[in-house]
Amino acid sequence: MEKAELERDGTSQQQVRSEKSKTIILTLVLSFFFIGGIGTWGYYELFGPKMASDMNLPTSEDVMDAEKTSGTSIYKPTIKVPVTEIQRRINVMHEYWNRELGFNAWNNYSIARNKEELMNVKEDIQNKIQPFVLGPLKADMKTAIAKIDLSMKSDSVEPLKGVHRIFHDLDITLNDYDEATTFWEVTETWEWYQKAH
Repeated sequence: MEKAELERDGTSQQQVRSEKSKTIILTLVLSFFFIGGIGTWGYYELFGPKMASDMNLPTSEDVMDAEKTSGTSIYKPTIKVPVTEIQRRINVMHEYWNRELGFNAWNNYSIARNKEELMNVKEDIQNKIQPFVLGPLKADMKTAIAKIDLSMKSDSVEPLKGVHRIFHDLDITLNDYDEATTFWEVTETWEWYQKAH
């Protein structure tokens, strides 16, 4: 009889330990997900894109006013290439990157297959946009070109995502582009506008 009670007590203690172990494991797993979720949310809140609707985004007229009040021009138009044409070229470049990399298409993008096209895009930025811009907008074009070069040198799509984000933000800032839901705050033009505004 005593042996049966000891076995029952031993089985009971094993069940209690088993339940405690399950509770501890469940608590650890839930804590991991909770902390991971908070961490991910915090990271994207600090370093991820902002909601375009939450931003006080400028109109084209606001940018022109900022040029006047700051004394820093961002456009260098000519008779053949007025400001509206420069803006259009920025929009065309943004739409190009949307097709190539947008909506997670960057996952399937091959640098090796697109090297010639990337050289053409780089030349378009150098020849069709860069000569007609100044100050922070010119710096953004130089950054975009450097990122294209880095992408081709490293065979990595990651720098091209940066190029896409530059043209995305420029299109929003300079062209009243209102189809976007995110805003990355990655351009010197945006920083300039914030100071000039």
